[in-house]
Formats: sequence, structure tokens, C-alpha cells
Amino acid sequence: MRDVVEGFLQTHHVTLYTLLFFGTIAVVALWEGIAPLRPLTASLRRRWIGNAGILMVNTALLWIVAPSLAVGTSLAAWSADWGLLRWLDVPFWPACIAGILLMDLSRYLEHYLLHVVPALWRIHRVHHTDLDFDVTTAVRFHPAETLVMNLARVTVVAVLGVPVLAVLVYELCYPLTTFWVHANVRLPAGVDRAMRWLLLTPDMHRAHHSIVPNELNSNFGGLFSFWDRLFRTYTDEPAAGHLGMVIGVAGFQDPKHLSLGWMLANPALADEPRRAHPETAKVSSA
Repeated sequence: MRDVVEGFLQTHHVTLYTLLFFGTIAVVALWEGIAPLRPLTASLRRRWIGNAGILMVNTALLWIVAPSLAVGTSLAAWSADWGLLRWLDVPFWPACIAGILLMDLSRYLEHYLLHVVPALWRIHRVHHTDLDFDVTTAVRFHPAETLVMNLARVTVVAVLGVPVLAVLVYELCYPLTTFWVHANVRLPAGVDRAMRWLLLTPDMHRAHHSIVPNELNSNFGGLFSFWDRLFRTYTDEPAAGHLGMVIGVAGFQDPKHLSLGWMLANPALADEPRRAHPETAKVSSA
């Protein structure tokens, strides 16, 4: 059974990834259209054109390669008996579980470094300079960040020797989680509370897009939410509430930053001003 599932996923993973990618966008966008949580503050047309543009740039770079890169690395490492999980002789199924957890932990750590290392923050800042938070925010990444994150992912898979089945499952979960957590929707409070003990939810990740620094620098998790609790980077709710919070980065509130050209140029721009944004000052003085 394992060989059948693994063989099917290896053969069709690019097709499945593509279907999940665009299928999840369509479902989440429809949900946002029917029952949005927050009213949008910027031009929807301008935002979506810019975000679609940077998606096309990244797609041209990595669309076919990215899903296959980690899989190919896993196959090479497994056949060469390479990687920590192989050297420790971890049985296959525990290695799959450990591999998924460790890949997600590395994703958390990579995201944390994108915020605390100045050079990495400059390329990651593009993601946070969206003025609204919806499904298209999930594709708003500078090409330099896309390359860095894919290199990091391949390195982690190689060093750990993650089984290919675990890599395939985790890769296929990515479009589901990334579009889901950027949704401009809200779950019933009880459902959200139950889910976020294990998985990220839109409310949890939305706080991460707050202009308030201590909220911006929290909730780094990718698939699982417990890393933030474990490493004490968890924010429960934005101080201003989900309807009152300001989305974005101080100093980058001009709508020009919604266009593709300004997104690509963003890493070369001066850092945001040191002075506190009014929303930050209000929270700090509370």
C-alpha cells in the first residue's frame, strides 16, 4: 500500500499541487466574497493585479521546479543513505512523522529569521506591505525570498534525510495552509479555539500582519501552531481587535507599494522610520 501511494504521489505531485493551489484560491476567494470579516481599505483591483503579477514572476522562476526540488533531494538522500533520520536508523513511519514535524519546525525558524535578520527582513517585508489581508496576500513574496526559502527547504530535507512520502505530503499541504491562513474570514470562536491548539487559523495569522511591532513579530508558525507557544512567540489576538487593527508596515502605507514595480524594488528601499506609527503608540501607551 505504501509503495502504491508513494508511487502515485511521485507521479502526479506537480498536477496535484497545481490543482490544490488554484482550487484552494478559488474556494477561499469565494468564501471571502460571500462573508468577508474585514472591509477592504485599498483598491481591490490594484492589489490583486500587483499580487497576481508577483505570483507570475515567482511562477516563472519556480513553478515546475519547486514542488520537485525537495522531492528529488529526498529521493537522492534516501537512496544514498544520507541524512540524520537515516543515520539514526529511524523506522519508516516514525521517520515520516518526525520528518513532517521537523520540516514544519524549520519553516517556523526560517520565518522567525526573516523577521530578525535585517537583510532577510528586507526581502520578507514585501509580504507585509500589503495594505489588506486576504487570499492574494498569500502569494505576495519577493522572488529573492522565494529562492532563499526553497534553498532552505532543500537543505533541511537533505540534512535530515526526510522520506519522500513525508516530503510529498507536506508539500501538498502547503497550498491548503498558506491560502487558508490568509483568508479574510472568521471561524466560529469555538472552532477557532479548538483548531489553533494544533493548526494555524486565519485569526491567529492575521495578528502577524499587524502594524504593531510586537504583534508583527509573533505567530510565525506554518502548518502547526504549537511552535509559537513552545517558543513564546504566540499572540492570541491583536490589541485593537481584528476589525480595528491596521495591516501593513510603518512607513510603507502608500498605495504605490501595491504595484509590482514597487514590490520588486522594496528590498532596496530605506528601512521604515524609527518613529512609532500612531497605532503602535496607542497600543504602547495603553
